[in-house]
Amino acid sequence: MLNGCEVENGIKEDHDLAKFDFAEGTTDIGNFQIRPSLEEKFKTDVVKHLIHNVLDEELRGQEYTADRADIWAEKISNSIKNQLKEMEFKKYKFVVQVVIGEQRGAGVKIATRCLWDAETDAYATDTFINESIFCMAVVFASFFY
Repeated sequence: MLNGCEVENGIKEDHDLAKFDFAEGTTDIGNFQIRPSLEEKFKTDVVKHLIHNVLDEELRGQEYTADRADIWAEKISNSIKNQLKEMEFKKYKFVVQVVIGEQRGAGVKIATRCLWDAETDAYATDTFINESIFCMAVVFASFFY
């Protein structure tokens, strides 16, 4: 034995290494966690409902004006972000994106590409449409290792 390691046939084995628990995604030392537990996992349906409520509360009965669109976008994104903080998703980082435009019958195409871990990261989205406004809000949730 040499410094806590056994040497046999020229191969060092360290017996003090942390043991990894694949079911929990944790090690037995410290708080290193490579995936959220089921209770901590981002809940897409709950966040979609949150987004829906914020969009409806802010935009129901409104008419589009270019002057107000930037104010609405900032207010909506801040409201969603603040409510996400209250939900206490541990170790998640969020990006909230809000797109507002005038409803004139023309189509809009929006595309997003992400490079992330499909087991831990997720997104939630909802859309609001009335006679003069369309609004799409997206929350991207990335688990911070």
